[in-house]
Amino acid sequence: MISYSYSKEINQSTVAFREFDLDAIKEIFTRIFESYNPKVKSEFFDSFCQDFYSLVTEIHTSSERIWRMIITDMLFSYDDRGYLEGGAKDNGIKRKQFAIIANVIMGKLRANR
Repeated sequence: MISYSYSKEINQSTVAFREFDLDAIKEIFTRIFESYNPKVKSEFFDSFCQDFYSLVTEIHTSSERIWRMIITDMLFSYDDRGYLEGGAKDNGIKRKQFAIIANVIMGKLRANR
């Protein structure tokens, strides 16, 4: 019988972030939110970018899956507080939208190999 370990699978899916600063984060999210709904309301955009930058600099994990979960959860938190615009009412649809945005963010932050 094959043994399966979820923790081992998470540790195998690693990501390395490129070098960036807060201005680069703002530029990345500006482009992303121009293309995708939902987007962070303009009055909360700077706070969102600062929150994300803080997460990236404070959380020391290289697991891509964990980062996608963190990004998705962050979007849900902003949505729960009413800081997003253009989002769907259905949580299933939101989860798909947020997952797409999380994948795009990961692609923008990934270091070139």
